[in-house]
Amino acid sequence: MSAQYATVVVFISRTWDVVSNLIAGRLISSTNTRFGRMKPWIFWSGILLIPVYFLSWYVPPNLPDVVKMIYYLLLSSLFMFLQTANNVSYRTLVMYMSDDENARNRATLIRGAVELVAVVVGIALHGQIVAAYDTAPEKACRLANSTDNSTNHRIDPEELEDVKNGYLISAGAMCGMSLLATLIVTLGVKERRDMERENEQNLNGNFLKTLKGVVTFRPNVYFLIYDVCLYSPTVIYSGGAAIYLQYSLDLRSQVPNILLITVVSTVVALPAVGVLVDKFGKKPVYIVMVALTIPFLTGCGLVPPGNLPVVIVIIVFMGALMSANSYIPWTMLSDIVDAYQLQTNQRLDTLFFSMYLLMCRLASVLGQAATTVALVIGGYVTGECTQPESVDTSLRILMSGLPVGLSLIGLVCLIKYPITEEIRKENKEALDEMTASLQEMKTPVASK
Repeated sequence: MSAQYATVVVFISRTWDVVSNLIAGRLISSTNTRFGRMKPWIFWSGILLIPVYFLSWYVPPNLPDVVKMIYYLLLSSLFMFLQTANNVSYRTLVMYMSDDENARNRATLIRGAVELVAVVVGIALHGQIVAAYDTAPEKACRLANSTDNSTNHRIDPEELEDVKNGYLISAGAMCGMSLLATLIVTLGVKERRDMERENEQNLNGNFLKTLKGVVTFRPNVYFLIYDVCLYSPTVIYSGGAAIYLQYSLDLRSQVPNILLITVVSTVVALPAVGVLVDKFGKKPVYIVMVALTIPFLTGCGLVPPGNLPVVIVIIVFMGALMSANSYIPWTMLSDIVDAYQLQTNQRLDTLFFSMYLLMCRLASVLGQAATTVALVIGGYVTGECTQPESVDTSLRILMSGLPVGLSLIGLVCLIKYPITEEIRKENKEALDEMTASLQEMKTPVASK
């Protein structure tokens, strides 16, 4: 499919993804069944995601590009909504597992670690399966280098039939893992029904007014701004790393290994982040880790081609420092929900979590847009074995200069974030007192 039609699919589906966060949050907030509020959404969205995901890797034969565009646009939009509904309900579930903050933080840390392990498994499994079939590009480029270095050679689409089969086999393996994960969460995690009334809010009135209150809540404003600024570099890195490694650093054969090393270093560092947070607090640890990331982001754009040892050193440290993004923001979000409840006497867990995921999706759209613009400006040509020098310059700015600028903005907002460790402890004590008072009011007074 041509790049023009592919761009339409990506940007329309990503835009719909941003909107679907609000729709999913509203629908989940209004759900109340005998099986709970979150688990029905986790189960059905997880089950429906499986066939949609598999079909997304199926290429309809002998269809014009415009029909393929419609096919993938429908599948991608449906996938985005189901994934959003699954993410919102799954991540909000931690608020319905316990009313103890320490227990929720431990659950969040374990969830983050297991998610990263799943990424490692996914990358390894997908990479090995596809690599077994993905030989056409390397053969074409080796032929180009051995015959005529002055002429670019394009990859013949007919040579990619085996690659399509590799992606379908990988998709089938991922679907099996997804089914297992959905059943484990649905059957193995208990959603506390006694917390439903405490967390349930009447949003059937003025939903937009409630949404405005959530968006303009001062701690949430700083939180969402620095989330976009700090999450966008992660999206840029994940989206542009493969191309950067191939055409700027001349490390095409090392792409799967380097991506795997990045995620493994993140997984290994995550428990240490949890220990540091317990000892020094969320905000100080997050500030230090974001500040330490900036020199490595800068160095990422200065690495000379072919220098694999330097690349490995940089990505190990970057992966370890970026582990904070997998844990700390989710625990800070819980603090914001508590602070909002104290100020307004409303507990809007689902709405806050869906708003946070919405901003993550927005950051994803911005990151992908930046990657696309950088490739267009640099003169990137799809399917070519070699690229102009301008592509190298654009990729280095994309992978280094832009993330550094965004990280600095995010760091300023993070420093101004008003919920310090002292305020967090005060809010927790106030909430404990409020909960105890409510329990006393519900307890019948014994007659003398």
